[in-house]
Amino acid sequence: MINKFKSKLEELERRKKEVQPKIEELNIKKEEEIAEVNKKYDHLIYEINYEVEKFENDINNEMIDSFVKIVMKEFDAKRSTSEYTVTDEFREYKDLMAQFKMFPKELFDKLHQVINGSPIENIAYDLEKIEKNYKKS
Repeated sequence: MINKFKSKLEELERRKKEVQPKIEELNIKKEEEIAEVNKKYDHLIYEINYEVEKFENDINNEMIDSFVKIVMKEFDAKRSTSEYTVTDEFREYKDLMAQFKMFPKELFDKLHQVINGSPIENIAYDLEKIEKNYKKS
């Protein structure tokens, strides 16, 4: 009886070894087909999302452009007068931009710092770097 079980267990191991290459081949084929399907659907999803992402990037870039514009306007206002105080337009801009979640918090904080007495030059001299970091293509 023990010999019979040993024989059957040996047969089982032999069969497992026989089917293993076939299983591996099927797994490789399965992965290739899954990759192909994923590629197809990734492309379709990209096409659907492209316009929305482009629109979102455009809005973001417009916000950054408005930031640059208000900073430069404030910088020019400071240079044109000996008695500089933060303009109402600058304060209003900061308050309005606070309601947009898309507007970068770091830029909002920079606006707030200027209102609290930090020199506008701290931002104005970094505008090119700010545009590079925050604009999306």
